[in-house]
Amino acid sequence: MQKRFFIALKLMLVVFAAGALLSSCKRDFDQPPSFIEPNVKANTTIKQLKAMHIIGAIEKINQDLIIGGVVVADDKSGNFYKSIAIQDETGGITVRLDGTNLFTSYPVGRKIYIKLNGLYLGDYNRLIQIGGGIDNTDPSRPELSPLASTLFNTYILKGSLNNTVTPKVVTTSELHDSLQSMLIQINNTEFVVSDTSKTYADAVGQQSVNLNVKSCSGSSVILRTSGFANFAGVNVPNGNGTLLAVYTMFGSTKQLLIRDTSDVRFTGVRCGSGPTTLMNISDVRALYTGTTTSIPDGKKITGVVISDRTTANLNGQNLILQQGNGLAGIYIRFDAPHTFNLGDSLDINVSGQEISEFNKTLQINGVPLGYATRISTGKTITPRVATLAQIGTNFDAWESTLVTVNNVGLTGSGTYSGNVTLNDGSGTIILFTTATATFAGQSYPANASSVTGYLTEFNTTKEISIRNSTDVVAGASTATVTTNAISAITQTTATSGGNVTAGGTSSVTARGVVWSTSTAPTVALSTKTTDGSGTGTFTSSLTGLTAGTTYYVRAYATNASGTSYGNEVSFTTTSSAGGSSVTEDFETGAKTGYTTATVALNSGSWTFSDALLGTAAGSDIFNGIQSARIRGTVGSNNGYIQTEFGYNGLQSVVVKHAQTNFNEGTGTITPSFELYISKNGGTTWTKVGATTATTKGTFTTTTFTVSALPSENV
Repeated sequence: MQKRFFIALKLMLVVFAAGALLSSCKRDFDQPPSFIEPNVKANTTIKQLKAMHIIGAIEKINQDLIIGGVVVADDKSGNFYKSIAIQDETGGITVRLDGTNLFTSYPVGRKIYIKLNGLYLGDYNRLIQIGGGIDNTDPSRPELSPLASTLFNTYILKGSLNNTVTPKVVTTSELHDSLQSMLIQINNTEFVVSDTSKTYADAVGQQSVNLNVKSCSGSSVILRTSGFANFAGVNVPNGNGTLLAVYTMFGSTKQLLIRDTSDVRFTGVRCGSGPTTLMNISDVRALYTGTTTSIPDGKKITGVVISDRTTANLNGQNLILQQGNGLAGIYIRFDAPHTFNLGDSLDINVSGQEISEFNKTLQINGVPLGYATRISTGKTITPRVATLAQIGTNFDAWESTLVTVNNVGLTGSGTYSGNVTLNDGSGTIILFTTATATFAGQSYPANASSVTGYLTEFNTTKEISIRNSTDVVAGASTATVTTNAISAITQTTATSGGNVTAGGTSSVTARGVVWSTSTAPTVALSTKTTDGSGTGTFTSSLTGLTAGTTYYVRAYATNASGTSYGNEVSFTTTSSAGGSSVTEDFETGAKTGYTTATVALNSGSWTFSDALLGTAAGSDIFNGIQSARIRGTVGSNNGYIQTEFGYNGLQSVVVKHAQTNFNEGTGTITPSFELYISKNGGTTWTKVGATTATTKGTFTTTTFTVSALPSENV
């Protein structure tokens, strides 16, 4: 017992002695010297330094400039290689150093000062850096080289330790060049679902990996990790929370680099996974006051899909959701194509989602597709029936809701594709259809008894879009018909006819002409013909006429929607004394250009060549509102007007003529005209009378004698 006690006591003494020895050695020789802050001050800022650099160039610094900053990233974890990042109150910058274990001298939190005279500024694909020289290994592509380790103490002065840098809180959409190499913080973010089963990088192959982190509003950014990082093989967290990182870039690609896994604080519930309460769509819309904002957390909306994905009139990622009959709606833009159909009832988690305008249409933007749940199918929203004037007044409140407009005219290119103008008499609106819509190439009716669609806006243009072509219900329409000129006029008969160019919404059952001694004759009169049915041309014989009497004639076409009439023409039967007259005053019809064309006038069809119907008051000469204007140039371009019908036994032609008041140039030649007739349908022409001069600004009447035989058609 005594021996065992002695041995134990001896050991205790030995240990105690050793402890005393160690303590004594540390006290006498290992006490570190007190840290002395370098006697230096920064005379420029990091922001000012970076402003000296031109992207793509390398600049040698030849001024006695000094910057100071706190290290916000070192190489301890291996995610930064031969570089550190420092920042001051104005910005951050990457410093390239040709050494390893830099964290032992320049750990995160250390204040350092860099003497810049003799160093270089450059960038690695837009990421601005400080280096020690120029690497001309490839003379065509010089690069910034790191500062040699032997020069660290020459240019870098160590300052105090354990300085705290507060990260700048930003959103992914706020990341920009001024934040380069700075410590930033993004809240309410998470790895995208497709990346949650991955590790930070490829630890086996030691390859860098880009992962994507996104906010609950849907915006995302790359998180890049080196395959040499000591956490490369660690699985990324599956939650949501705060991310600290150093912001970098590679060309136009924005990138985040973490120092170690403690920067990733994703311990919360993922976006869209927490409890939600219903928010009315009208309240969501009210959140937008002119600038992009976010919907509060813990909110969902509900409604019925009023757009139709199957007809492709919307992008496959988008839909229009209306909360209920007479309630608000909104444009939903998912982050991927959806499978929701017209009439589906949806719940959509909109927690933290972006609400913004796209070309003036209010939208919830970038909603993760998984946030939407189909509750039921086959639901309907009763459209709000309104005039276009009412829609214009209430457009902002009614945007993205279903409306019906009754008794509408449609005008445009003829098919739905693009813009078609709707007009209901109270106002107009654009019916817009994408070129990719399944019905884009279909023709629309000229008139619709109703048009149903949802309201959107494209910048300053208010629009309505239909789901499919059945949203346009064609209105009843009559046929379209024109009246032929009168020919073969006698004392008791004449010939006319017409052309039914469109049958309307139902078949034409009767067509012909109707005449009277009063204007605007109708089929209620007995003086009419019936000349078949359907579309196309027809000829009508007018009989039982009275000699020397003026008649008014209109072609007609009848279908189930009613009777329509063509243009009215007039003529006078020959008198018993053998005389009759037809007057053409050129007060009807329209022709505004000099190109050769046929014009329908009261007396029939006329051809105008280098001639038009002039309406220029003070320049053209007329008694009413217009007259025939013929243009001529000495030696060429002699215009003419010509009837496309004839008269049997024509005796004379009376012409009222004048020179216009237009400025014809510096010449003093007086215009003149000539009259020609043909008795063989235009094969040959004969001049009648003399060449006749005109008087400027004043009508003169000239009579030309023809004296055709009764059997001759002139």
